[in-house]
Amino acid sequence: MDNQAFYENHLVLLANKDANELVEHDYHDDAEMILLVADEPIHIKGKEALKKQLSDYIDYIYRGFISTEKLAITDDSIFLEATIDTTNGPSKVYDALYMKDGKIFRHYSGIKP
Repeated sequence: MDNQAFYENHLVLLANKDANELVEHDYHDDAEMILLVADEPIHIKGKEALKKQLSDYIDYIYRGFISTEKLAITDDSIFLEATIDTTNGPSKVYDALYMKDGKIFRHYSGIKP
């Protein structure tokens, strides 16, 4: 699967709202997520921690995908800016996904002001 197909499938898995399925299918065993949503970056490492974080995100924040505004895909990365629906209404977000072995190895994620 190329990274374009990976991205499209990632959105399908996110729409399923199953953090376990999303992490098991899309994240590398040694994956790390860096959230840029607070004063200091939040580091999450490993599949179990990712499952907890993404489960909380799906349960308490994420309500659906609206659109992709910018998308840049290379052989080893995906960068996007998008609009999602949240419990507080539409929000602009950005994500940089560094890929390894066809899965997300490092995921930077933040909210645009």
